[in-house]
Amino acid sequence: MALNKKRSKKTTKNIAKGKWRSLSTRQKTRLVALIVGVVLIGIGVNAVRKWYKIQHAGVPAGHTVATVSTDEPSEQLPPKNYSVPADKPLSIQLPTIKTKGFIQQVGVDKDNKMVVPSNVNMAGWYTKGALPGNAGLSIIDGHVHGLYAKGIFYNLAKIKAGDAFTVTFGDKSVRKFKVKQVQTVSTKEADTALYVRDKTISKQL
Repeated sequence: MALNKKRSKKTTKNIAKGKWRSLSTRQKTRLVALIVGVVLIGIGVNAVRKWYKIQHAGVPAGHTVATVSTDEPSEQLPPKNYSVPADKPLSIQLPTIKTKGFIQQVGVDKDNKMVVPSNVNMAGWYTKGALPGNAGLSIIDGHVHGLYAKGIFYNLAKIKAGDAFTVTFGDKSVRKFKVKQVQTVSTKEADTALYVRDKTISKQL
């Protein structure tokens, strides 16, 4: 039986080769184009599904703290009535680079690293640091871009020393800040650079 199966497979293979050889160049070209087209359609469908998933991945609740970073953050726009507790930062406004957006609360992940926002349109306030405007070091991070859309800090490279910006809290109070220094660091250096405290600034953000 095993021998017959082997012969059957070999015969089928030979028949397939024979049919392929019998095709004209034009027919072969059409067949290859059809196969490539089917493959591309499959890839396209998967790409659309991924895009749709990211566009509708949701917006974090204002009272929760993110503890997991993702390589595919949501690109869904937060609702205009997004809210947070009264004593927590709600939004950040950087008028000189035409940037504004809501703020998500972020903590640390299982590796004790600061989590990045789960939505590219939102900044992230590090809850283990000081509140923006309070004594100590306050940290706000965010995405430059997502897989398909620009992130909240897409224009951050344009900011300059002396630029003014504000942070609005849940109770609608506003705290004002001014950029003292602009520094660019590599991704590897970012984890360390974020926690550097300038002792000449009592309320550092």
